[in-house]
Amino acid sequence: MESGTGNGRRHATISDTELLRRIGHDLRSLYAEVIQQPIPPKIKAALARIDREQARTAYHVQRMTV
Repeated sequence: MESGTGNGRRHATISDTELLRRIGHDLRSLYAEVIQQPIPPKIKAALARIDREQARTAYHVQRMTV
């Protein structure tokens, strides 16, 4: 007896790892051109602020545990 949705087709079962690999591959293919473009200045500045804040927070956490 076949498993499936009742239409007589058998569906291959793939692992979560393989599914994630395929999704990642498809997303890289779709967004390859976008990824190659430079980051807009305002977004770059926002990311820099986030990095500074995370570094400062990590420094304070480290100082508290010493």
